Amino acid sequence: MVSVKAVFIVFLICFSGANLFGDITIRVANLKQDMELVSRELAGFRTEVELLRRENAQLRIQVEQSTRKQSSNVGTSTQVLQGISDRLQSMENRLNQNEKSQLALQKSIELKMKDLISQMNKGFDQVHSSPSSTANSPTFDQDYPQKGFVHVVEKGETISSIAKKYKSQTKWIINANQIVDPKKVFVGKELFVPQK
Repeated sequence: MVSVKAVFIVFLICFSGANLFGDITIRVANLKQDMELVSRELAGFRTEVELLRRENAQLRIQVEQSTRKQSSNVGTSTQVLQGISDRLQSMENRLNQNEKSQLALQKSIELKMKDLISQMNKGFDQVHSSPSSTANSPTFDQDYPQKGFVHVVEKGETISSIAKKYKSQTKWIINANQIVDPKKVFVGKELFVPQK
């Protein structure tokens, strides 16, 4: 019985050994594949790292250029601000000068206006005090027919054309409406037109 048992044990050992050997072979093959995948990923990472290094170098160059531009722009901005400040100061000076000249002009105009007003008042006093002013006023005759109607002057009409139109007389219209200057009758004026 020992012999069958021993054979069986040897058989089991061989079989499990062969089974173990096949299992180990599969595991080794799997490990090789895993190593190849890791190697590929590592190569991809190296490529990405190299790209990132290049990009980083380009960004550093851009930052340096932008820093240089900013420092030169700061100088330019300072010059521009100084120029604007100078212009504003110049404009304020001119504005102050304009205000002063405007005040002087305004005072001069006020003095001239006062002088003109006093001259006009003197002239009015002379006109009111002169006796010839009553002689210049026209007199109007009341000798015209009291019947008639009101006419509104239209464009192109004169006193004589209105008189002819309504078979009236020019002197009647002038006397009835007390018209000093028959040539100065304007459109829209209402005139009484006497009729017999």
